[in-house]
Order: sequence, then structure tokens, then C-alpha cells
Amino acid sequence: MKIRTLLKHCLLGLSLLTLFACGGRVPSPETAQDIIKDHLNDYGKKYPDSLFGNRKVQKVDIVSIEELQRKLATAIAMVGLDNGTLIKIQMNFLHKAPLGWRAQGWENLDAGSSSAP
Repeated sequence: MKIRTLLKHCLLGLSLLTLFACGGRVPSPETAQDIIKDHLNDYGKKYPDSLFGNRKVQKVDIVSIEELQRKLATAIAMVGLDNGTLIKIQMNFLHKAPLGWRAQGWENLDAGSSSAP
């Protein structure tokens, strides 16, 4: 009887450990939106001749977020500017231990755009 109880507790502990080890390895959509908006607004100030220059990011819609590897994720997003332009971008995020998720790099996925980040 004791062996069965011990086995049940071990299996329960192992399943809970597996459950918690696999969760939370990508940024939440809200975190990704905030990072993208802040990063692209700063980028527009730094490079005024770019597609984001002298324009504010009004809206960010996250299309997908996926994990590339541990502590590295990517998101596809539609970014709306204050002049009504919609731009599809891909941004990579790196997880830094005490600071959380940070922008690692981004790419403009619109084929018709001639400006490169």
C-alpha cells in the first residue's frame, strides 16, 4: 500500500515539474506589443529618414509568437502608424534574467517597402 502511494506522489510531482518547466517561455502578447511600440518609436526618432521617422506607432497587433530556442522568441506583428500606414514586421526577443524580455532585432516583412531597418 505504501509503495502505491509513494508511486502516485512521484508521478504527480514529475508531471507538475514537467508542466511548469514547459510554460512561460515566450513573451505575452501585451509584453510584445509594449516592446515593439517603444522600440519602433525610438527607432523613428533616431532615424528620421526611415519608414518610422517622425511618425508614432499607434497600434500593434500581434499575429503570432513562437519560441526559437530557450530564451529566444520571435513575433510577427502588424504595426499601425499615425498616418494610417500598416506595416508587417518580425521582431526577435531575448530574455535577460533580471530584466525580462528585450528586443533583439527586427525586420520589415512588407515586400513593397524599400527602407531597411
